[in-house]
Amino acid sequence: MGSNPERWKGQEMAYPLESVIGAFEKVVGVTGLDADSDFFEIGGHSLLVMEVIALLRDENGLTVPARQFLQDARAGSIAEACVPAASEAER
Repeated sequence: MGSNPERWKGQEMAYPLESVIGAFEKVVGVTGLDADSDFFEIGGHSLLVMEVIALLRDENGLTVPARQFLQDARAGSIAEACVPAASEAER
């Protein structure tokens, strides 16, 4: 997992997807996840959603709305909804 959102700008989904999978694994305590891993199906719950969001922001400079977890909690969908934290602050 990298900590430089600038690295992400010229790439596909690699940076945010790696970050989301890493956050899921760290918060839920499981390994071997992929883009289709659903946060709630692997043992996550609503309070852990906030931990994932904080981890993505603090360690990876990414932000994602909590409502995304209610719409589609698969790692790939969460990664697609991620934006660099600076972009969120500029809105």
